[in-house]
Amino acid sequence: MPDGNSRSTLAAPGAADAGTGVDWEQRARRLEALCGFAAQAGGVVDAEEIWRLLCGRLVDVLGADAVAVNTPLLAEPHAWAGHAGADAQRQAIARLAEEDGAETRRTELPGGGAALLVPLRHGDEALGTLAVGWADPAQAEQDGTVAEMLAAQTAAALANARAYARLTEAAFRRERFFSAMSHDLRTPITAIVGYSELLADGIVGELNGQQLEMIERISQVSGHLSQLVNDILDLAKLDAGRMEFHHEDVTLGDLVDEALVTVEPQARSKKLELRTDVDPHRDTLLRVDPPRVRQILVNLLSNAVKFTEQGEVAVVAGNESGRTWLEVRDTGPGLPAGSEEAVFEEFLQIAAGTKSKREPGSGLGLAISRRLARAMGGDLTARGGGGTGAAFTLVLPPNAG
Repeated sequence: MPDGNSRSTLAAPGAADAGTGVDWEQRARRLEALCGFAAQAGGVVDAEEIWRLLCGRLVDVLGADAVAVNTPLLAEPHAWAGHAGADAQRQAIARLAEEDGAETRRTELPGGGAALLVPLRHGDEALGTLAVGWADPAQAEQDGTVAEMLAAQTAAALANARAYARLTEAAFRRERFFSAMSHDLRTPITAIVGYSELLADGIVGELNGQQLEMIERISQVSGHLSQLVNDILDLAKLDAGRMEFHHEDVTLGDLVDEALVTVEPQARSKKLELRTDVDPHRDTLLRVDPPRVRQILVNLLSNAVKFTEQGEVAVVAGNESGRTWLEVRDTGPGLPAGSEEAVFEEFLQIAAGTKSKREPGSGLGLAISRRLARAMGGDLTARGGGGTGAAFTLVLPPNAG
């Protein structure tokens, strides 16, 4: 809190203009302090911190002896006095701040002095009131405009803090909802998968070809549904900033091999070649979160196989400027021109090349993959025009190689 005695330094003897009586040096300092408060408060998202910043600037901006703020964004009305002698003014100002402040108005204080009651208005919304008191009544007249400017800046900062609090609360509620929903959905999905496997294994008798085909389709759809549940839960954690990463040492070759094993049946069914070009970097030791990196690679490889009808899907590794990267390339129809960023949007699927058909999927895989990569300190980018295949490059964190 500022020292109330510092107010006397704002108007040194002889500082006022002899012709106008205006202390231009003082006004310049107050304007500078007002700009300083706006710059500081604009980046603050906590209402209590905004109050502390306000108190720290009151003497420099207004030469005030006491101030109070009353807003629902604070747990209770706050009041401040510049020095012990202004305590009675602080109490009077606190009471004043609780009154209706629809319009700026001036009032006399008990025992001398004057005060201004200024609405904290942001746009068309009233967020509360600011009451400022001076021992010298003349200052209430001189600094009324500055007090209104300070109130407008305070209201804007409080509105930002409220918006941030609402977003944080919404993200928390969203994560909690998705966590509960995911848990409730996993139980029946697990039961479906389990009973499907038992039927396929002939636990209740041999099945004919058509029945086995139906069971296989049930298993495939259950797998897609399980992946969708996992994707939604990951998205909620990323939105709330609660995704945790556990770094371990692993070789690049092991990461690639484990991802390839996952998509090999899918590629074999389409008679696609899975090719790797990572040998020069196969033994590179990485310190990453292996399950998350594998998740990204599997997403990229699955997409490549899904959209490629003939040819190959390749994984290439490299190192540039100390950053290890992995690139998944395919010989499919490629990406529509200008869609290199759009493919990473949530719940959006872009038809590859000239195909109008959308492949099955939620449109979350690439979005989550990029956000995971960036949350770990890396990146994920796309390139490739229509008809020339597509390439997705995963750049690992700087300390990953």
